[in-house]
Amino acid sequence: MKVLLLSDIHSDFEKLETILRKSEFDVLFIAGDFTHFRPADVFKADEIISKYTSSCYAVHGNCDHEQVLQHNYDAITFIHRKSLPFEDFILHGIGGSGFTPFNTPSEYSENEIMEMVRELKLGGRDILLSHCPPKGILDRTYSGLHAGCDAVRDVIESFEVVMCGHIHESHGVVRNPTLVVNPGAAMWGRYALIDLKTFEVELRKV
Repeated sequence: MKVLLLSDIHSDFEKLETILRKSEFDVLFIAGDFTHFRPADVFKADEIISKYTSSCYAVHGNCDHEQVLQHNYDAITFIHRKSLPFEDFILHGIGGSGFTPFNTPSEYSENEIMEMVRELKLGGRDILLSHCPPKGILDRTYSGLHAGCDAVRDVIESFEVVMCGHIHESHGVVRNPTLVVNPGAAMWGRYALIDLKTFEVELRKV
């Protein structure tokens, strides 16, 4: 089972379609920030994604308004605050981010994020799709600030894999022992391919 992991599209649909066209994958995961503050852009993303797959699991990012979760889409299934069976795993979703200096639409306190995490129904082999990375892991900004979430870091050992985004410049892979993948910003042409049988990861850029 090969996962194409994207994050931080920010309404750059040309880059989105280029990545989809060039990739071979079984399922698409998107770790938030479909839009650059325009909720209707999720429908445009869904239209493009639907040409390549009907299987897309996603969370919203801090730049996506929560209202995007209220609609039905042809390909995209939002899993914010949800847990669902996926292959040999349980897939969980936490969207949005902690507080930023930019007053973006979907920001939550650490207490709110921890409440969301506690709602998840862990099943033994668990994958977390989170917009926000764990604090201190693939979350360093250009200024040197670690801008990840303490709540995600606190529960990281409960998951075999954490797939995240949010910090565009901190793309990478960490295994300690949880596999954490931040593919980088899709609007910069960055993405990741993850084999869920071997946990091998390829970071790519178009």
